Amino acid sequence: MFIIVSKKYPMNIKRQIIINGTFITEDESNNCFQNRAFLYGDSLFETIRVNNRNILYFEEHLLRLISGMTILKYHIPDKFTIFKDKLKDEILSLLNRNKIFKSARIRITVFRKSGGFYTPETNEIDYLISASQLDSEKFILNTEGLQVSVYHELKKTINLFSPYKTGNSLLYILAGVYKNEIAAGDCLILNEKNQIIEAVSSNLFLVKNKILITPPVSDGCVDGIMRNEIIRLAKLHEIPCIEQSISEPDLFRAEELFLTNSISGIQWVVAYKDKRYYKRLSEFFIHRLNAVAD
Repeated sequence: MFIIVSKKYPMNIKRQIIINGTFITEDESNNCFQNRAFLYGDSLFETIRVNNRNILYFEEHLLRLISGMTILKYHIPDKFTIFKDKLKDEILSLLNRNKIFKSARIRITVFRKSGGFYTPETNEIDYLISASQLDSEKFILNTEGLQVSVYHELKKTINLFSPYKTGNSLLYILAGVYKNEIAAGDCLILNEKNQIIEAVSSNLFLVKNKILITPPVSDGCVDGIMRNEIIRLAKLHEIPCIEQSISEPDLFRAEELFLTNSISGIQWVVAYKDKRYYKRLSEFFIHRLNAVAD
């Protein structure tokens, strides 16, 4: 619980806030509670995998971030465009400072500078980069397949923000809570048309009649970096691949189901209700991804 005590204080008195029943000054909180990402979800983020100091798909992540910043009317600093090598150097320096020398998860968060209420005072941005170590030095396919369910309580709206990772993640959070409540491996998300579009933190692929199928971005899924890489690899290896809307009955007609994201690569699904799946293409693609990452 956070309470702002007063908007206007005499000059000689520092504004105070309450955090969990304790009074502290705003200065002591480093003013983090004035951050627009915290106050309004006015932010975008990218999660990126690093293998042995190789920042995987850095250009693709940066392009998606810049595209989202354009949609949100953010001012885009030169460091994200013509001086992007400086951003890459910052990531590698951060890994060194944290003594992470093998594989890592990087998160880049961009948010509008503080000021204003719903209407911002500026479109200038701040950014934050964090790093955490990963256990594996390469993509590893899960030994036990995931059992998935479909989350019906909330639906994802199709709009300009759908393809991006924004600070407004409540739908995914509640789907994750539901996943934990039913002890599922993951939950599939529906859009407003009751089409299955993605999972809690992954894109979705299924194989039906030997054709690889993934929902189109126009159905409201995140425009995933790994999703696009799997489509590229499928075309490269002459595997039939189409972007097509997926319904719940399609899950029962599929031979294989797998999820993709930039950190895990691929996770194969073993079951949806009483339906069981193979993992042939999942195994094929995980080897191809590791070959590319090397």
